[in-house]
Amino acid sequence: MLFHVKAQHSWETCEGNAEDPSPMVERNRWVEGTDDVKVIGAWSCTPEHAAFAVVEATDVTKLHQFFRPQGLKGKVEITPVGDHIVNRKANGDWGK
Repeated sequence: MLFHVKAQHSWETCEGNAEDPSPMVERNRWVEGTDDVKVIGAWSCTPEHAAFAVVEATDVTKLHQFFRPQGLKGKVEITPVGDHIVNRKANGDWGK
């Protein structure tokens, strides 16, 4: 199943403001996904301290665990999404 995710933290909890910030390579490792959560796409809005992603997962508990580190710094919204193109084709309505 596909999910849209928005993870946002405040400037106070931003790792980029730490005295010895962790390297960017580690902070953004989540975009590579895991065996349980496939990241289809990931984008950011740096001034808002927000990240957006479309991910695929079959186990909601593993999805929650995947985004737990972001949830400890701020708010994470996970919204299930349907694929209208796939649905239209599956219903035989494509091209009509």
